[in-house]
Amino acid sequence: MPADEPLTDDQIVDIAEAMHLKHGFQGRVGWHYYCEPLMASERMWRLMDRIVGKVPDAAFTLWTNGTLFPADCREFQRFAEIHVTDYGLPSHPARNLRAVRNSRRSTKVHRWRLDGRLNGIGDEVRYSPCHRMFTEFIVDYFGNVHVCCYDWQGRVSIGNIHKEPLDELIHRWHEVRNQISGDVMDPTSPEACLKCKMRSPGFTRFVPEIGMDAERFVRSSLCRE
Repeated sequence: MPADEPLTDDQIVDIAEAMHLKHGFQGRVGWHYYCEPLMASERMWRLMDRIVGKVPDAAFTLWTNGTLFPADCREFQRFAEIHVTDYGLPSHPARNLRAVRNSRRSTKVHRWRLDGRLNGIGDEVRYSPCHRMFTEFIVDYFGNVHVCCYDWQGRVSIGNIHKEPLDELIHRWHEVRNQISGDVMDPTSPEACLKCKMRSPGFTRFVPEIGMDAERFVRSSLCRE
């Protein structure tokens, strides 16, 4: 199948189930990655129902620009946390933020400007480590697995759900993560990582326990070398 074949609902549910029950995933299922998830809200709620049917303790994160929140946000209680990115565009303001905050107190509004990831790959090779891959495991709308949200063009090839087993894709993802997250980035790391200007030296703690586990994992790996 081509890499532009959309994932079906069944495939998305199967991925979430396998990640939780087979691969020990303890994070949150997030609806994001260069789209506005509330444009497909009916599908989002449907998928959440089906995932919880397979994994009752599954938790979810919503990352949105906030422009499509309805007046009644009670259903948003189902999210463990909600992030709203407000770019300060008068033509596309976030709306009904009070309603969503009343529904989910952990809602966070980020006042951000558009960053430089359009030109995030430079010419200079640098070996400082990156820990961004500890934040996310991305499977996009078409089943492509990405190393991180900064590699939005898919310069680093991990693979595609339509073509390869999830187990193999996770193995490759781990290989790249280990290459780039040591004391220094391995010279054999993907070129896009070696030249990336957006690398993350710290550990994101959207889920604090997982962020601390990631930091301990890197430190213990360095001590064994």
